[in-house]
Amino acid sequence: MPQPLEPPREGAAGAVSEHDPWEALKALVRYRLLIAAVTLPVALQFGPDAPARGPWVLVGALLAVGLASAGFALALRLRRALQAQIYAQLVADVLLVTALAALTGAQGSQFVMFYILVILSGGFIAGVPAGLAAAGLACLGFLLLPALLRGLALPDEWANPPRPPSTTPALFVAFLALLGGLTGYLGQRIHSTRERLAQTRRELQRVRLDTDKILQHLTTGVLTIDEAGDVIYLNQAGEEVLEVRASEVRGLPCHEALKGRLGPLRDRLLHALQSGRAETRVELALGRRDGRPLPVGCTTNVLSDRGALTGVVAVFQDLREVREMERRVRRSETLAAVGALAARIAHEFRNGLKPISGSVECLQRELRLRGENQRLMQLIATECDRLNRFVSELLSYSRDREIVPGTFELEAALGEVCELARRDPRCARGTRVRLERSGPLHVSGDREQLRQVWLNLAANALEAMEQGGTLTVRWSQAPGGEAWIEFSDDGAGIAAEDLPRVGQPFFTTKPSGTGLGIAIAQRIVERHGGHLSLESSLGRGTVARVTLPRERVQVPLAA
Repeated sequence: MPQPLEPPREGAAGAVSEHDPWEALKALVRYRLLIAAVTLPVALQFGPDAPARGPWVLVGALLAVGLASAGFALALRLRRALQAQIYAQLVADVLLVTALAALTGAQGSQFVMFYILVILSGGFIAGVPAGLAAAGLACLGFLLLPALLRGLALPDEWANPPRPPSTTPALFVAFLALLGGLTGYLGQRIHSTRERLAQTRRELQRVRLDTDKILQHLTTGVLTIDEAGDVIYLNQAGEEVLEVRASEVRGLPCHEALKGRLGPLRDRLLHALQSGRAETRVELALGRRDGRPLPVGCTTNVLSDRGALTGVVAVFQDLREVREMERRVRRSETLAAVGALAARIAHEFRNGLKPISGSVECLQRELRLRGENQRLMQLIATECDRLNRFVSELLSYSRDREIVPGTFELEAALGEVCELARRDPRCARGTRVRLERSGPLHVSGDREQLRQVWLNLAANALEAMEQGGTLTVRWSQAPGGEAWIEFSDDGAGIAAEDLPRVGQPFFTTKPSGTGLGIAIAQRIVERHGGHLSLESSLGRGTVARVTLPRERVQVPLAA
C-alpha cells in the first residue's frame, strides 16, 4: 500500500519539492471559502423544495465554514503535524456536508454531492490513504443522514419530510468508495510523476550549474551563439580577453555584439554558422580598447541536435603572453648566437690589437714626433684604446659571469650609484641627480653585477640630457611583491620606431655608442629573474625600469 506523502524536502538546488502538501492545504482553505460563498446561496435558493429555514441554514453554514477555515489557517502557520491537519480538515468537511444535507433533505439533499469534493480533495492532496479515509467518512455520514434528521429537534415551520435520494443509497455508497480509491490512486500517481519531474528538473539544474561553474573557471574564453546568430553565452575568461561584459552582449545579434575591433571573431563565428564546418587553431588579429593589438587563438565548432545545426561555440585564448615568450626565446637564441660570434671576433681583434698598441707605445717613447706626425700617432693610440674597450664589452657580453648570491639594501646601493653619477663631468652642464627615498627594501642578487646595470642606466640618462635636466632614481615594491627601480631623465627621448630595437646588440642612437650597454644590462637582469623595460617618447624623456624578484631566481650559465 502506498505510504502517505511526506512533507516537502529541499532539492539539490535548494528548491522546495514540486508537490508541497502545506501549500495544498492552504489552497483547500481558500477554495472551501470560495465554494461556500458561491454555491451555498445558489443551492439553497434554487434547490428542490427550498424550506423556510434556508436563510438560517445559509448563515449558519457560512459562519461554520468561515470559523473552520480561520482555525485551519492559524494551524497551518505552525507547519506542524501535517498528517493530523490533513485528516482534521477532511473530517471537518465531512461533518459540514453531513450537517447541511441533514438540514436540507437528508439523503435526497443536493448537498450530498459535496461528499465528492471532499473525497477528491483528500485523494489529490494525500494520495490513497486520505482518499479512502475521506470516502469512508463520506459513506458513514451519508448512511447516518436519516437517523440524524430524525434526531434533530426542528421547529414545526422547518419540518419537511426527507426527500428520496436521486439514486439508491447502496449504489451511491459504492460510488463514493470507488471514487475514494480511484482518486487516491490518481493523486498518488500525479504526486509521484511530479516528484520525478521535480527530481529531473533539479538534476538538470545541478548539471547546468556545474557546467556553468566549470566554464566560468576556465582560463580560456568560451562564446556561444545560437542558430539565429545571437550571443547566448560568454564566460568570465572571455569577458577579460574581449573586454566586454556578458550581460551587455547576451541576446544581441553577433554582428552587433562583436563589431569593430572584434570583427574577425564575429566573421569566424558567422562563417562556421553558415558553412557548418569547424575550424581549429585559427589565429585572429583583434584589438584592445586602448588600440593595442590583441592576438587570439580561436577554435570554432558547430552545435547540432539530431542533425540540425543549433549554434556555434568558439573557444579562444589571449596569445600575447605566448607571443612574448616566443619573442624572448627567439631573442635568447639570437643573443646566444651573437654572443658566440662576438667572442670569436673579440678574440681575433685582441690578438691583432695587442701588437699594434704595443708597437705604438714603443714608437711614442723612442720617437720625438712633431706636428702632423704626432697627431697621427696620437690618433692611432686613441683608436687602439677605443677598440680595446669595444673588445672588452664584447667579451663582457659573450661571457656570463657567475652570480654571487647575496642580500643587500637598495637605498645604500642606489645612493652609491647616485654619488658616482654626481661626479660625472656632464653634471657640470647643469644636470642634477636626485634620489627619491621610499623606505627600506632588500633584494637578493649579485650586488656588483646589478651595480653595473644601474651605472649603465645612469650613464645613458646623463648622455641623453645634453642641455641639462634631472636624473631621478626611485624604488618601490610592486603589487606582486617584486622590487622595481626606476631611472627617469628629462632627455630628448627615443623615437617610437627605435624603442623596440633598444637592447638589441650593436643597435645604438649615439654617435660613439657600441650598442652593447643596454644589451649587457638586460642580460644581467634577466639572469637574476627580472625584467628591464623602457618607456620613452621624443621630447618627453625616458624611464628605465628594472624589476627584480624579492627572492632571486638562479639562472644557469649559458653554454
